[in-house]
Amino acid sequence: MKKIISLFLALTLLVGAMFTLASCGNKVSIGVQGGTTGEFYVKGNADMLLNGFSNIDCKAFNNGGLAVKAMLDGQVDYVVIDNEPANQLLAQYKNDVKIIDVALTQETYAYGVDKNQPKLLSDVNAFIAEIKSDGTLSALFEKYAALEYDDEGNVIGGDDAIVGVTSVAKDASKADKQLVVATNAAFAPYEYKKGNNFAGIDMEIAALLAEYLGLELVIEDMDFDAVVTSVGKNNVDIAMAGLSVTATRKEAVNFSDSYYEGAYQVLIVKKDNTEFDSCKTKADIEAILNNK
Repeated sequence: MKKIISLFLALTLLVGAMFTLASCGNKVSIGVQGGTTGEFYVKGNADMLLNGFSNIDCKAFNNGGLAVKAMLDGQVDYVVIDNEPANQLLAQYKNDVKIIDVALTQETYAYGVDKNQPKLLSDVNAFIAEIKSDGTLSALFEKYAALEYDDEGNVIGGDDAIVGVTSVAKDASKADKQLVVATNAAFAPYEYKKGNNFAGIDMEIAALLAEYLGLELVIEDMDFDAVVTSVGKNNVDIAMAGLSVTATRKEAVNFSDSYYEGAYQVLIVKKDNTEFDSCKTKADIEAILNNK
């Protein structure tokens, strides 16, 4: 009798384990760029009032291009990313993917300034107002509309006329003569590497800001998760990296006035995917995702 009971228990555990493995293997996954609002949207984030999806795996990549490539390779089911990078990726993979152009979030981009530098915050806000009013900002967005990418999300074309922004060497003895900018150069069209230099909307704004302030420009490229927390440490003055304003980030920096108010997350799917075609609202998309 004991042998029968033991055999029954063993079979029960085996069936349970097989069911669990099958369930995990069938779990829907979404690719995102690590540390961005896309990741917050999928995982949930109290600061941004995002509930997330407990039924969906979130897989983070270094950039959106890698996330899309993973989707095409069958590693993830969908991709969630900011609308501007999504448009660039659509141009690159136009035969393979499509955007479900429904806003999943509403965001504003701003720069994170060292809390101990109120004068710098005031100057940055004055500068943003100036480049908005004289058309410089809108011209920059138009300038970067034609970027082309390789399979890993690196810019490979469309920027022939763009001159890279040069960073000088950081010098602690010249702290009052340098503007030290923290960024993550893997988020075109806002920031990316061009040879040994930097390019992108934020990077060109950084160069213009340094000139406006009469300072040398130092650009420090780092992981996205470290960009905001680096400000105020090791002479880092400001974070410029396509940053959405959140309550947690406000604990580390003082945010400037917004320079872009049209940011939102979108869903990218394979070209032949039709399950979201009839979706008109965020609620429509989330109803489908919540039932995966």
